[in-house]
Amino acid sequence: MAQFPRLSNREWEVIKHLLQGKSNKLIASSLGISDRTVEFHLKNIYAKYQVSSRIELILKLGNATGALESGKPGHSTVDNMGESTENRDRLNLRMNWAASLRETASIIGKELEMKTFLNSIFVGTTTSLITGFLWLLAISSQLLPNQIKTFIVPLIVIWLIIGFLVGLAGKRHDVSLLRVSFSALCGTGISPFVIIPIMLAVVLPVGYFAESLGVIDPSTMPSDVAYTISSIAMITIWLIAGATIGIMSLFVPFKKPKTAIAQLQAAENGS
Repeated sequence: MAQFPRLSNREWEVIKHLLQGKSNKLIASSLGISDRTVEFHLKNIYAKYQVSSRIELILKLGNATGALESGKPGHSTVDNMGESTENRDRLNLRMNWAASLRETASIIGKELEMKTFLNSIFVGTTTSLITGFLWLLAISSQLLPNQIKTFIVPLIVIWLIIGFLVGLAGKRHDVSLLRVSFSALCGTGISPFVIIPIMLAVVLPVGYFAESLGVIDPSTMPSDVAYTISSIAMITIWLIAGATIGIMSLFVPFKKPKTAIAQLQAAENGS
């Protein structure tokens, strides 16, 4: 099948009216343009089809499309071409609509994912902060005001880090917010119990080893420096132990208690 030359939308409209047997004046009236404009479009159309008259154009269109089956210009398949063009436009519109819908869904999905991420982080850090302050409140009677003031900021930082790490791990593994809160509670609340054992099992032997190498001399070290070093070690242990316990708690399986019906079914299956 012969290929049609590239025509503008207005040129296709002129051809459509021309094949309906309309004169230049009627074409101009139908399209709301002047006669000179119709003549201008026809001149361009003749040049593109390499013809010099209406008859030659109609015959060439008929040969190229297999149209004019009835021998009348009004029955050309150029109208069908117009319909095909409209169909393609509609298809493109649908494809663009579908692509837009997919893009919108993707954006919404990312927003929901980000919202879930922020919720998980918020739950983890909030639970960790509350648990940490409860711990600090419980031992505040054993601490001097200056000690609390000195270490409150570092403690808040490590609580936030513990909660953030637990929330991040919970989000990456699609853990529920309730489990994230429980794990942050365990990480921040249980880890202080392991500080003293780790200090005795790890920090003190390291200190003795450093003393044997001559790196430190406890006899000449000021008490404030020794206290600061030990406090930093304890805070660091709280951070590492809290994050480890909290993240491990995310994956501890919990068995739901069997209901009376489930127990009865299990007993029947066993019998």
